[in-house]
Parts: sequence; structure tokens; C-alpha cells
Amino acid sequence: MAVSARAPLVDRLAESLPGPVELRETHAAWVLLSGDTALKVRKPVRFAFLDYSTLARRYAAAVEEVRVNEPLAPGVYRGVRALVERDGRLTVGPFGAAAKAVEYAVEMRRFDERRTMAELCADQSLHAGQIDAVARVLVRFHATAARCDGGAQAFRARVGADVRELEALLGPLPALARYAEAALARNAAQLDARAERGLCRDGHGDLRAEHVVLEQDPLIVDRIEFDPALRRIDVGSDLAFLIMDLEDRGCAPAARRLLVAYQRAGGDPGDARLRALFAWQRALVRAKVSLLRHEEPAAHRLLELAERFAWRERLAGVVLVLGPPASGKSTLARALTQCSGLPLLSSDVTRKTLLGASPTVRLDDDAYREQVTHAVYRTLGMRAAAACARHGGVVVDATGRTRELRRTLVEHLGASGPVTAIVCEAPLELRLARAQARLADRARVSDADPAIVRRLARQFELVDAGEDGIDTFVAADGEQPVETMLCELAAELDLR
Repeated sequence: MAVSARAPLVDRLAESLPGPVELRETHAAWVLLSGDTALKVRKPVRFAFLDYSTLARRYAAAVEEVRVNEPLAPGVYRGVRALVERDGRLTVGPFGAAAKAVEYAVEMRRFDERRTMAELCADQSLHAGQIDAVARVLVRFHATAARCDGGAQAFRARVGADVRELEALLGPLPALARYAEAALARNAAQLDARAERGLCRDGHGDLRAEHVVLEQDPLIVDRIEFDPALRRIDVGSDLAFLIMDLEDRGCAPAARRLLVAYQRAGGDPGDARLRALFAWQRALVRAKVSLLRHEEPAAHRLLELAERFAWRERLAGVVLVLGPPASGKSTLARALTQCSGLPLLSSDVTRKTLLGASPTVRLDDDAYREQVTHAVYRTLGMRAAAACARHGGVVVDATGRTRELRRTLVEHLGASGPVTAIVCEAPLELRLARAQARLADRARVSDADPAIVRRLARQFELVDAGEDGIDTFVAADGEQPVETMLCELAAELDLR
């Protein structure tokens, strides 16, 4: 059941309200703004995830909305008003159920929509102190919210429903289903351990930037009331909705600040891999809602965002993209940063920075002495560790010519999480041709000309799965187009 046009009831109600009336609409409700009051009227709709098809259901949902929103938005939700007929007019009647009610509305104190986190992001006026305050509110709320059941099985059921509902709207999505199964397997132990520790709570369930009001004390509105199961989740999943939404709005620095502030305030959102999985699932939920509202461009954007989070989950920790010069490793490393949003560090750039040269300056043989190269790899490892701590992952582009150099790099990563080595392979003839072709590119960073490519081909020591410090090893066919390399890499990582 769906309502595609505004009901006459809404127009009649607007006529009875004082002063100018503004209307807001969602897929499930109309909100009428008049003076200092907002009236939320539910639509008579039924979706897979909510049922407002009868007056009794809409009244019960309205009562529940007022109750569940009090902890995070005290004083905002005033109560449920009956809408009644009087002298041929539809008017706002008393609080509570009424025998003659034709509809019900939640009455709220109107807040300044310019003070929502969404609006402050849009005009670039959101500041760190406000983000920190929101984080503290969320940590206190999560700490005091009722504990509930959770773990891997519950999250698996939730993700399975999301994938099925998206496939009902878009058709079969085999890559999405494959990734879901793989990511759930990778994170199952952590999900179960967090449930055992009491980190599944009766949370908000729809924590988006437009629901965060930054008054003197932050208020968070629109906590889910229609299905308690949607808000009884891991606290990391609750937080991930807002992190995902901020990133979708182009406010990635604010999302990172929120995560750090939440952790500093004592909250536990999970490790980088689990946080990415939670954000991926939240992006799917918003994509599904956009499709139900026939907002295809928004749905497409959110599905692309979900794929970005999927790559972050696959690549959580340190990703070493290794291989002989001109094997395609730098091209693949750049593509991985573009599709994941993770930072990229390069041994070539690091070397030139250490020696005080700009990236496109050509260095002589002294710059490639073993002593200098070991210093480059030590620095690269330390910088990668810092980037991983800040972003949850990092992509490192380095030849990694010998086991000793790779060991130096890995030893200076510290406890940065799992290390994935992706080794690019390509025929020597192709590598020589690539090196020759890029000699004409004045913007190139690599100093490897055909002679160097030929010499290093003889010196390159193969990487294998048992090498110390490497948790996952994947070979990549550098002869393929980069889009093919990405597809094959995603499948390889998922199938493992």
C-alpha cells in the first residue's frame, strides 16, 4: 500500500492552523510546521519494514514515538493529538485517544532546521566542539540504553533481508550477495564477542545528520518507533549510520572527528573492519529507502558509497601493493585508493621527500643506495602506521624488491592491524614497453627507465603467502586493465 499524492486531510489540517504553514514530507509521514509547533501525521502506508495501514496502528506508533524519543530529545515531543471534525473543519483536538478522531498527529516543539548537523555541514559551519558534544551524548545514551540480544546471527539476518529487498527492487545482485557472505564471515567472531560484552543496545536506529539538532545541548530526534528490532543493534552500527551519512554529504572530516570523539568519550565502535561493514549496511538501507521513494540518483550514489565501504572492509589495515617496476602496481594502488577512500603512500614519493626533491625530479644512483632505500622503507612503514591509525587503513605502493626490505617495512608498521600483500605480475616485455612509453611523461614520479626495469627484474625476490608479517597474499595480473584487476581482486578477497 502506498500514498503517492498529498491527502486532502493534510490540506484541511493546514487550513485550520494559525499563520503560514510549511509542509515537509517523507515516505511515511507529513509534517506541518506552524509557529513554534510541528505536527507529524503518518501516511496510511504499508512497506516491508513498517505498517501504518490502519488508524489504530498509526495511533500506537505515534504514542510509541513520543515515548522512545524522550531520552535523546527531552521536551521536543509534547504528545499525541487527536484530529477531529468540528463545524465542518478538521481541527487539532485533545491529547490522547478520542472516539471521534479521524486521524492522529504527534505534536512537537519546532526546532530551527538551520541548526541541524545536516545544514551546518552544508554551509560548512559545523565545528569540532559541536561534533564532540554529539559524541558525548551518544556515548552516554548507549551506555544507559537497555541491553538486547545481538551478535553475528542477528546481523546476518538483517543484512540478508537488506540484500533480498534490494534485489526485489533492482534484480539479482550476485556480487553484493557474495560480498555480504564474505564480510559476515570475516567479522562474525567480533560481532559475537561484542554481543557478549553488552554492546548491543536499544539505540536510535536512524541516526542521520538531519536528526541531530545542535542547540545549546545537542538533541537527537526521530528515533525509530515502528519496529524496535531496527534500533536494537550494536552501538557501532548505530554510530555508523551517522558516520555514513556525514560522508555521503561530503563531510568525511566531520565523520572522522565524530569517530575519534566517540572513542575518546569511552565508546567502543569496533575495529576499522567492523566499522566499515556497519557503514556499508547503513548505506544499503538508505539506498533501499531512496528506491522506494523513486529517488534513483540518490540510490545510485548510496550504492556507490556502500561499495566504497565494502572496499574499506576488505582492505582494513595495511595493504602493500608490491611488484617490479612497471608491473601495474602504482596504477592498481591509485585505483584502490579511489574506490576505498583510503590514503595512499608511495615509496617513490617518500624517497624524494626524504632527499628534499620534488616528486618529478630525477634522482641519480646515489639516491638508490641500499642504506637510503632501507631508510625509505623504515619511514614508509612509520608513516603507514600513522595513516592507518587515523583512517582505519592505508594503501602502500612500493616495489618491495627483497624480503629484507619488505621485513623492514612490516616491522615499522607496528600493531596496525592485518597486512595484505597484493603482488602485481606482468611479462618483462610489457614492463619494458611501459617504462619506455612513460619516458615522455614529464609528470611521472618513477625513475625506473627500461634499463632499471631489466636490472630489477633479475633482483626481485618473490613474495609468498608464508612471508613473515603478511597475513593475506594475493597475486594480481598486471597485464589486465585496472577495472578487471579490481573485479578479480574483489572476488579473490571475498572468496577467501
